[in-house]
Amino acid sequence: MSKSAATILGIMMVAFAARAQTPQPPQAAANDSSVPWAVSVVHRIDLQKMVEVMREQQKLRVGVAGTAPPYIYNITTGIIVDDQGHVVTRLTNLDPQDKQHQLTVTTSDGTTLAAKLIGVDFATGFAVLDVAFLKATAPKIAAPGSLLNGAAVKILSSDVVPKSVIDKVYLAPSIVVSQGHVLVDSLYSRARGALTLRSDSLLARSDGSVVVTLDNQVVGNAQYAGFGRAYLYPIEFIRDRVAKRVIEKKDNVPAGWLGVKGDSVAQLSDPDIKAGVIVRQVTPESAAAQAGIMLGDIITRVDDFDVAGTADLRALLSSLPAGQAIKLRAIRDHQPVELKAVLGERPSTEPPYVMSPFAQVLQPELSERDQLEARLEELKAGFRTYQKSPPSRETSEAIRELEIEIRRIYDDLRALGPANTGPPPRPRTPRTEYDGPAFTSGPIGSDITLQAGFTARELTPQLAASLQARGGVFVSQVAKDSPAERAGLKAGDVIIGTQERVLLSVAQLQAFLSTQHGKIALKVVRTREPIVVSLNIQ
Repeated sequence: MSKSAATILGIMMVAFAARAQTPQPPQAAANDSSVPWAVSVVHRIDLQKMVEVMREQQKLRVGVAGTAPPYIYNITTGIIVDDQGHVVTRLTNLDPQDKQHQLTVTTSDGTTLAAKLIGVDFATGFAVLDVAFLKATAPKIAAPGSLLNGAAVKILSSDVVPKSVIDKVYLAPSIVVSQGHVLVDSLYSRARGALTLRSDSLLARSDGSVVVTLDNQVVGNAQYAGFGRAYLYPIEFIRDRVAKRVIEKKDNVPAGWLGVKGDSVAQLSDPDIKAGVIVRQVTPESAAAQAGIMLGDIITRVDDFDVAGTADLRALLSSLPAGQAIKLRAIRDHQPVELKAVLGERPSTEPPYVMSPFAQVLQPELSERDQLEARLEELKAGFRTYQKSPPSRETSEAIRELEIEIRRIYDDLRALGPANTGPPPRPRTPRTEYDGPAFTSGPIGSDITLQAGFTARELTPQLAASLQARGGVFVSQVAKDSPAERAGLKAGDVIIGTQERVLLSVAQLQAFLSTQHGKIALKVVRTREPIVVSLNIQ
């Protein structure tokens, strides 16, 4: 499941809950946000079990303080999709293989009912719940195509609010409403079967929100995609495809898997190729292998959508289930080829097509760099606005999420390499520039010593030009008899990532290595040729 989903209310929530009594909340008065088919979903998570899953499945070092509470709570929003008590929602920190989850839903009239997880649609990340005795009138649904670009909508999200019964006060889940607008002409969103939702109130805890028109006609469910925006899946897609395939299988529905790994051609130095994904690896017996995809092919189109780079390819594949047939267009030896593939079932050992919450809403007329820089300016403006706002929980959350996304975009810009292709500029010490104090860094060219026994630095534009590299981490020195030397890493190598991820800044590489044990395969460029170095982390 997505890691950046609904709100996790940890120690503070548990502390309140421990002191609270357990009477049922009073009947909520009907208001603008009290719609009978929108519910609050509460997932009580065993903290120790969650940590064990993270250690085992994600191979992370996770420590738990002795004073940590035994449970944390995930509060999110769901929508009732039929008269059988089925609810579609989004849950974070969910182990989908464990069906014994402690789940409840709270309706608009304050009724709380136990819920059971049927399964997760891995292609989209939506979970389907079965809630016995849950009945609701069918909602009015906005007609497909009735929303104009920029149309105003209401966003129904779950939050915890103080409730009182006689002389006692406790926290309870409740639906709150905020305002937003939809964009219907985004290529990137349409590729995922969704619209784009924009609102200054959209934070990570808004994941799973129900979106309605101003007269309470249901539009669909939101999937958080970065500060102030979300993908908006139409209710027909949620009900007739996502929920239907989970309910029919009565279990998790695997995501589709093509079986290729590659790089954006933007990272190549070939001026004749402007867009696409160059295939670096084809898994034997995968859908890609059966379709005839070959190493060196450049995938430029999937079905009716152009592929500018790896972000596009992930977006196009991310919402497709196993068994989905697709058409591919590629370039092979400078000649166009067309291929057909049927997506296989993604192996449990394969990283999912998880769309980053920071992935950009691509526009064909703009380069990837232009789009990243435009988004960066938008985030900077939002950051400055919130810095001037009065202190509040919402302000703190917004600033924190803005900081995270701004840093991520700086990493993405570094990964694209130098902005110009002309003569190298005069030598200077480049810096990451931002007018907020949280984003001012030291010189990019400074050396950092890493625990594996080598020293690295950011790949500056001058160094990138001399090596004809588009980005990466430059290895400046390797210590004698260190794990790095035993692995064959050499001074002058450029580390660009692993088989599963791109690591194009020293901070990214340092953070990654600090969580690893045993052998890891690093993708390295040496004398302009790609190689793989197997590094053993003790």
